[in-house]
Amino acid sequence: MSYSSSPTPPSRSPQRSSGAVFGALAVLVALNVVVFLIELASAPFSDMMQGSLVEHGGLSGWQVDHGDWWRIVTSGFLHANGAHLFGNLVALLILGGVLSLSVGPLRMVLVYAAGLLGSSFSVLVFDPHSLTVGASGAIFGLAGGALLIGWRQRRIWLLLFAAAWIVYSLSSTLFVPGISQAGHLGGLVAGALAGALLVDDGARLRSEGAAAGLVAALLVILFAGALLV
Repeated sequence: MSYSSSPTPPSRSPQRSSGAVFGALAVLVALNVVVFLIELASAPFSDMMQGSLVEHGGLSGWQVDHGDWWRIVTSGFLHANGAHLFGNLVALLILGGVLSLSVGPLRMVLVYAAGLLGSSFSVLVFDPHSLTVGASGAIFGLAGGALLIGWRQRRIWLLLFAAAWIVYSLSSTLFVPGISQAGHLGGLVAGALAGALLVDDGARLRSEGAAAGLVAALLVILFAGALLV
């Protein structure tokens, strides 16, 4: 007995309840908000860039070289002030929501993590003497991941949305003082690499297990590179 079937289309986002899809995004938002509230509690009347938590958690090449390896991660959850946090949360909700719907929450978190570590790596290579904080590197990672996924799966609207956000964000911040372009571009490239790893040669999304393994290897490389530069 023979069987026939139509070709299987490229894998799209799995069907999940809205709570399951956006749960991971809610956790990321909550982490950024909670850390900022701790900043306010630790230094309520100071400029956040001079606040004790930022000084002890922001990314600085000299301090990483002297053993503060955890700054590579913690800097991505600190913010200079309320406006800095608000702007990043809006972008996180938009890009994180789009990517969660497109590829699922686990893959979205993997791309976010790649953007965060890629941003820190790039800062330590190109701007190691600055004190850098903020989630924007990880958010640029989401944009880079969406761009590559949209391109590899020929998902035109995802591709155009990510490209428009990247062009707007880079053009509007390129000459703004105090903005870490190294962090933004590093996050963008790392997120794009993670996005490429999520899609196989047949334009299908890799399984969550395979995606987690491949992107985890990228995360290890980025973290080790940030320690060694």
